[in-house]
Amino acid sequence: MYAITAGETRINGQRVETFEREVVKDRAQLNVIAGTTGYKGRNHRDAGCRVYVGLDCVCGDFNFSPVTDGRGRMTGVEIAGCGDDSLTALVRALKFAVRVLDEQRLEFGD
Repeated sequence: MYAITAGETRINGQRVETFEREVVKDRAQLNVIAGTTGYKGRNHRDAGCRVYVGLDCVCGDFNFSPVTDGRGRMTGVEIAGCGDDSLTALVRALKFAVRVLDEQRLEFGD
């Protein structure tokens, strides 16, 4: 079992409850934080939901790089890792983030 820490962040002034855990696989360690306000019934910045995912490399062979468009605006992020431990740690971190977001977004009947 692993420890999960509850916290919060703010996105455009809205409070988002987050959950954080440490993922360790021998030579690779990531901290992962995820959270969402859940569905708000809207698809725009003023009234829609907020979602947050953060990954922090504590140790291991990872590279996190921005993806930019033709105008130089950041539109994404690339994650690269080397080694079997990096693969396992990244998969575990992403699975945790998906579980958090999925549980926070569920609506009645899901």
